[in-house]
Amino acid sequence: MTSKNKKLSECALRVPASGTLKMKILSTDLEATGKDIIHLEVGQPNFNTPTEIIEVAYDAMKEGKTGYTSAKGIRPLLEKIASIHSKDTGVEINPRSNVITTPGAKAALFNALVSLVDPGDNIVVISPFWPSYSGIIQYIGAETKVVQAPLGDFSFPREAIKEAINKTTKAILINSPSNPTGAIYDLDTLKFINDLSNDNDLMIITDEIYKKIIFEGTFHQYLSISQSLERTLVIDGLSKSHAMTGWRFGYAIGNKELVDSMNKIQQNISTCVNTPTQWAAIKALELEEPTIEMVVEYKNRRDKALELIEKCDYLSCRKPKGAFYLFMKYQGSMQSNELAVKILEEKGVALTAGSVFGVEENYLRISLASEMKDILEGIKRTNDLLATLQ
Repeated sequence: MTSKNKKLSECALRVPASGTLKMKILSTDLEATGKDIIHLEVGQPNFNTPTEIIEVAYDAMKEGKTGYTSAKGIRPLLEKIASIHSKDTGVEINPRSNVITTPGAKAALFNALVSLVDPGDNIVVISPFWPSYSGIIQYIGAETKVVQAPLGDFSFPREAIKEAINKTTKAILINSPSNPTGAIYDLDTLKFINDLSNDNDLMIITDEIYKKIIFEGTFHQYLSISQSLERTLVIDGLSKSHAMTGWRFGYAIGNKELVDSMNKIQQNISTCVNTPTQWAAIKALELEEPTIEMVVEYKNRRDKALELIEKCDYLSCRKPKGAFYLFMKYQGSMQSNELAVKILEEKGVALTAGSVFGVEENYLRISLASEMKDILEGIKRTNDLLATLQ
């Protein structure tokens, strides 16, 4: 309990620290003592931002494009986003009323959930899920209603989702390709989700931040199925697809009422995305080749890592179709959060516990956004430690 002169708000007390960043902090502290660490814990591409993007940002700064913009973003950027998504989905998107840019996709999600959800409401999420979903929902004072996906293939749990929806459910939050599993929802699944939305008057928030990182199969945008922004909110950004994590650029596409609310919130928090980044984002949205090259490398890392896991006695992993993670199952009785710390301290490998993603069973997540040699060595060391615990 905090003292009276340092009392924190209920919101502050509710919100959890980031589970994905916990291991990054622990590993960095260990590195400061001189210990060598293999970093497989954070979804940060180990590629440089393409030079063409950097040059546009630099030119914008030299030209004096460094002041405030509209909270939604500069018009050429909004028009670019609307044009791309209209072409891809067949839905008419108004750049002035249906699009907002944000300092990272996480900010878009925050602004949207604060706009949509009241304390006492619930949002349905499918486990495994990115932990910031529940963190933001908890901050609001709403309930994260977790529905477990089948651990065999991480497919959409249709019947369980239907049973989870009740009169206080405001939205279903989906993520395809998924962090951490790499699962991709097929057309039939997206049609089923759209039916759920229509039958229960639910908003579908679709997090598509990994949509450019596809190894096999076909990715379908949910908006191409719903064909309406009335109950659809798209969350996206450039952090993963263009190696721009530190640039902090995300965006959302939704109906006018929701986007206007998100705009008001942003006006009071951050005003706008930094201006040079907005001009650079236009260029990024025009580039395809650097992303294609990154995806080829991620797929190669995935395949080599899976070959090694096949030879491991205490690890197994379903092949992800997208994103850049492996969600590995391990043998043993130790809980994943305890095991992750033990692997870090004893083997110098930083990875993330499956419990961070809402899974109590034996799972660990590693990022493929690291050098191949580090990924393979990290898997080997993890298996070696598990051998001592059997």
